[in-house]
Amino acid sequence: MSIALILNRARAEEWKVEINQHLPKIKVEIFPEIENYEEAEFALCWKPEIDYYTHFPNLKVIQSGGAGIDHLFPKDIPSHLHICRIIDPMLKSDMFEHILTCLMYSMKKFSAYIKGQEKKHWRPLLYKSIGETKVTILGLGEIGGYVAERLAQLGFNVNGWSSSPKNLQSVSSFTGMDGLSTAVEDADFVVNVLPLTDATKGILNHSLFNLCRKEAVLVNVGRGEHLIENDLLDAIAEKKIAAAYLDVFHKEPLPQDHPFWDCPSIFITPHVASRTNIRSSVEQVVDNYIRMSEGRSLLNEVSLEKGY
Repeated sequence: MSIALILNRARAEEWKVEINQHLPKIKVEIFPEIENYEEAEFALCWKPEIDYYTHFPNLKVIQSGGAGIDHLFPKDIPSHLHICRIIDPMLKSDMFEHILTCLMYSMKKFSAYIKGQEKKHWRPLLYKSIGETKVTILGLGEIGGYVAERLAQLGFNVNGWSSSPKNLQSVSSFTGMDGLSTAVEDADFVVNVLPLTDATKGILNHSLFNLCRKEAVLVNVGRGEHLIENDLLDAIAEKKIAAAYLDVFHKEPLPQDHPFWDCPSIFITPHVASRTNIRSSVEQVVDNYIRMSEGRSLLNEVSLEKGY
């Protein structure tokens, strides 16, 4: 048996070193430089080509190189394959810190002060405090639930919306379309951490923005495909929402001619909200390889039917 790495070359080299330290007797190869495709039963992947799994006739387990798994799901993927994700405490913490930075930067008017400094303007502005700020988290899975509880611990008023009710400390849980309306209608910030599925694709659209208060700010750290881009531009132009902090996009890197670059109310970061820490995550990957070899249940396996 062997392990195939289908990743960005630089990251693949890092993963290979770390995996070899734990499994020195197992062959670890970087796609497409595979000596024998029939030997590979376990593949570690991140944003592979669409037919990646067809190269490996004996593949059993597809392990995502991060928390996201939507990039591993072509429509005709065989049902016998097991797909797993990484749940890394560092990844959750990094996501929380990124979201908190967006919230505080917006609440304390730093963007206006930076522009004021450029023009040498001294103009104090009203700001919001944590205790008077309401945040709605869309998606209360491993990451979204963690973010929601951490924000609540800091004193934010936190709503959460998900496909099923959640019991999280100091977080009001909502479900269904009526619940979505209630969750976002008076939120100062709407933060998207949903998984990308057929049901959530395009959920950040004009219908949602019409439910928001005009001072609301969108933070999207889920997937670019959650957002209908023109609907966001229209909502900002029509003052249906105030601003947006975007870390994920339909096409990455964001094209130079994309209108988001020129919108002063949109703040762009280059998909850096959270990045898998290889050293803290490698044991999960190694453990899943061993579990596969021994015929045991896998860690953090996701549903092919649900897509998460």
